[in-house]
Amino acid sequence: MFIVVTSDSHGRVEILKRIAAREKGAYLYLDAGDSEREERELLPFLSVKGNRDHLIRNRYRIVKAGDVRIFIFHGNGSPLNKEHLASLAQNNDCKIIIHGHTHVPYHLEYEGIHLLCPGSVAYPRSLKGTTYAVIKLGSKIEVELKKVKS
Repeated sequence: MFIVVTSDSHGRVEILKRIAAREKGAYLYLDAGDSEREERELLPFLSVKGNRDHLIRNRYRIVKAGDVRIFIFHGNGSPLNKEHLASLAQNNDCKIIIHGHTHVPYHLEYEGIHLLCPGSVAYPRSLKGTTYAVIKLGSKIEVELKKVKS
């Protein structure tokens, strides 16, 4: 089972559509906010409200994939250090926490919690370029950061 994670498309919904087509068959498609679009325009992605979103209600979501609970939020207005993120995940009984906002992709495991920012699919702020993530759930959790291809 795999999950596709994006963030910070800032109106570039066509990029989300390309990623969904490239990553067919995902169990979930998640977006960590700042899409600047209505939720129905983002389907199949489930999104959360970012600081640039006025048409999305949910500031966070907790979703379940198999036995794994995932906390997703944009991250603006919240400390994004590993201690705070791990605590937020643990307090909500989640094994994975996802945020956007920084446009800088990373994945690390801290205190048994997977911390993930998929970067930005449209406007990167790192040398890694435009990125998104794929989470593979099996006997263990694996995360791959992928480049957006045109």
